[in-house]
Amino acid sequence: MLKPFAVTSGEPAGIGPDLTLSIAQREDASEFVVFADLLMLEERANALKLKINFIQYDRKQNYSSLPKDSLLVKNFDTAKKVLPGKLDQKNSPYVIAMIENATQACLNKDFKGMVTGPVHKNIINQSGINFSGHTEFIANICKSNSVMAFVSDNMKMALATTHIALKEVPETIDSGLLIETIEIIEKDMQVFFDLKKPTIGVLGLNPHAGEEGLLGKEELLIIEPAIEYLRKKNKNIIGPISADTAFLQNLDLDIILALYHDQGLPLFKFVNPHQAANVTLGLPIIRTSVDHGIALDLTASNNVNNESLHYALMTAKKMYQSYAEKN
Repeated sequence: MLKPFAVTSGEPAGIGPDLTLSIAQREDASEFVVFADLLMLEERANALKLKINFIQYDRKQNYSSLPKDSLLVKNFDTAKKVLPGKLDQKNSPYVIAMIENATQACLNKDFKGMVTGPVHKNIINQSGINFSGHTEFIANICKSNSVMAFVSDNMKMALATTHIALKEVPETIDSGLLIETIEIIEKDMQVFFDLKKPTIGVLGLNPHAGEEGLLGKEELLIIEPAIEYLRKKNKNIIGPISADTAFLQNLDLDIILALYHDQGLPLFKFVNPHQAANVTLGLPIIRTSVDHGIALDLTASNNVNNESLHYALMTAKKMYQSYAEKN
């Protein structure tokens, strides 16, 4: 029996449920199981005037052939009735339960991997649950060191730090962190993206990569020693590269390592507005995600662009195929 992928529907008041409904229309529904409140999905489908054949998922059943417009659903009950566009912190445990269940099921090999819908970090924290993001939360369940990355047909980018304040970045980055991050990137580029010896470009922290110490010492004291250490281990590393020109140079990089969230992602998302996915590297499971938020103002409107979800689904499938060929 072929195993499917788990797809968590995210914040119920946002566009996550709307996105997952598009699986019934655009994908082979037997390949994906949506984690969501079934009643909420039915109500959202009615609001969007979609006719979908909802099927409660039973992992003992064979779903190799499903009727058109079908959707496999693993039911989770929300605490409160969902009103599209209206956040309710009482439904935050529901959001977390889907993520925890999907992660553990992937660790148990019940699913090939997981694809996550967008969530609202602040409303989750308002409910009393400590949550800085999917990447960190799932890595904690997996007891793994992880790397946040983004992939598209044109570009791959990873982050040395994730959801932390900008003022905390310099004190967080050290040579050990960079070495560990780059080694995770190289390993997963080989396993999941068929890059036998990836070339990794590392951005500098300061303007003009510090300009030989004139504009900051981090390049001289932290970044360059880490790169030199990895080069001695036969890794293909280029850097530190000045971030303002890194994307204009013809460096033939397989992936770029930005040192903080907004150093790299504004450009990445500008160049790849929809056809891109968030990928967590370093995990013992496959996890991809949409690269956008919950868009409360678009919920139940039929104006939602679902391309990022389908790119994330496709990326998960490609990653699994690459992994399976090697194992």
